[in-house]
Amino acid sequence: MRRMRAPFVVRALIRRNEIAYTAVAAVLGMLCGLAVVGMREVIHLMEGWIYAAENPSSGAVALDPLRVIAGPLLGGVVVGLSYIIGRRWFRRVSDPIEANAIKGGKLSVPGSLYITLQTILSSGTGGSVGMEAAYTQTGSALSSWLGQRLHLRREDLRQLVAAGAGAGIAAAFDAPLTGAFYAFELVLASYSVAALLPVLAASITATATVRMLGATSGFSLFFAGQISVKAYLAVALLAVVCAGVGIVIMRSVTVIEGLFNRSPIPYWAQPALGGLMVGLLALITPQVLSSGHGAMPGVLGANLTIGALAGLFLLKTAASVISIGTGFRGGLFFASLFLGAILGNIIGILWMVAFGLNLPIVILSVVGMCALATTIIGAPMAMSFLALEMTQSLPLALAVLFSALVSTAIVRQVFGFSFSTWRFHLRGETIRSAADVGWVRDLTVGRMMRKVGTPIPVASTIAEVRRRYPLGATKVMPMADEAGQYGGLCFISELHGEDLDPKERAGTLGRFKACWLRPEQNVHDAMKLFSRQEADTLAVVGEDGTVLGILSEQYCLRRYADETNKRLYPSRS
Repeated sequence: MRRMRAPFVVRALIRRNEIAYTAVAAVLGMLCGLAVVGMREVIHLMEGWIYAAENPSSGAVALDPLRVIAGPLLGGVVVGLSYIIGRRWFRRVSDPIEANAIKGGKLSVPGSLYITLQTILSSGTGGSVGMEAAYTQTGSALSSWLGQRLHLRREDLRQLVAAGAGAGIAAAFDAPLTGAFYAFELVLASYSVAALLPVLAASITATATVRMLGATSGFSLFFAGQISVKAYLAVALLAVVCAGVGIVIMRSVTVIEGLFNRSPIPYWAQPALGGLMVGLLALITPQVLSSGHGAMPGVLGANLTIGALAGLFLLKTAASVISIGTGFRGGLFFASLFLGAILGNIIGILWMVAFGLNLPIVILSVVGMCALATTIIGAPMAMSFLALEMTQSLPLALAVLFSALVSTAIVRQVFGFSFSTWRFHLRGETIRSAADVGWVRDLTVGRMMRKVGTPIPVASTIAEVRRRYPLGATKVMPMADEAGQYGGLCFISELHGEDLDPKERAGTLGRFKACWLRPEQNVHDAMKLFSRQEADTLAVVGEDGTVLGILSEQYCLRRYADETNKRLYPSRS
């Protein structure tokens, strides 16, 4: 007991004092910033060793062809071996969105480290995946671990997990507002005043930590001009194109995964084959390697032809889809930014040729990168703040917000998912955001049911049961046969009906014999069954057919309302 006293004292302090809670989030943000810097250094060392490149491999003009082939191939082999090693212990590891939606913010630290290591191996060896998944996974796992040690309540733990994820993004892009709204939109799925301080504190301290270490890698494009109404037509067209392209990319990943899963190639060999394919694409241009950080300045600053841009777009898209589809660990965050910048350049050139353009094409590159990222990632406000923090231009940020809203509306109407929620859908999950639905799954019939004594034997006479259960003793009792199997519900008011023969078997009064609840069903399933059967009370029956208890619709609805109120008004819980 003495060992548990200190965490509970700290928990009480955090629960009562908002400043203390914010300070904890700020410390976590600092740790997240250090973790991001450390992972970047590891990636830099790996790329230098594998490709003999001083700068990121994707920014190199030319690389040794043997290294270009060997790098992703070696990475695929190692990632495949990691699946063999981790298949037993890390079969299913939640990301921050799933953890906040279903598990109340609880993340496995060993599983998260396993995911992070796989992502580092994938990106550091040349797989066309981003590191942002590792940054958010690490930050969220660290926050979840600390929150669980402090025994924080569910909502506080969810906020802390969101703060950790936002800190990872803030440190990655040197953009605290982007990180904060990434946390609000994707990991918390809501905005609240209670979450504002901890999330912002974590993002700001993460950014400050990276800046103090001189390890920033954000892209700065100062723009002081205005965007005309005519230019908004090009912005709208670009948003529509980005929405369509984003949907194609997300579905393409699924198609590649399906092809490889149906193929005779074992799961552990698929990343190696994918790495070989990425290596062959990288022989054409090294810009398809890794996340693409090194190639981004060239896209934003160089005057490439439409042919060169289109070729790079197709190669990078293929490399990203193949990498993720064959088992490389990582995400499409930075790839969507990179591909969106290319699309913006292409649309800008075409619009300039056809109608003229009174603003730099690079502005459409920024709009395109944020619009495509919104399509795939699903965070319009975060992307708008990314543009604002990159360019320090409010007019451009408004144009990005406009494009993000257009692309978001199209994707929701046509597709209905972001890349993360699409992956959940493929696994059979019904969640579409990080909104807390885990409490619904936790509120099971087994937790709500009322246990009863020995069920009424169906072979008993009505007279015997009347003596045992007089009027007013209880409302309903389950019945069972000689083998203990469920035999219906006996309503005591019906049992005492005047027109019944006392010598008749009680089993003839059994109702809802073919309808019962299972203890693992959640409150939503129970309410649907009550409504469908027009029942006030149902029995809870185990897999072996024995009666475990009963549950009334009234109590089920009351528990559901109580839990809903706790989420709407957490300060009262």
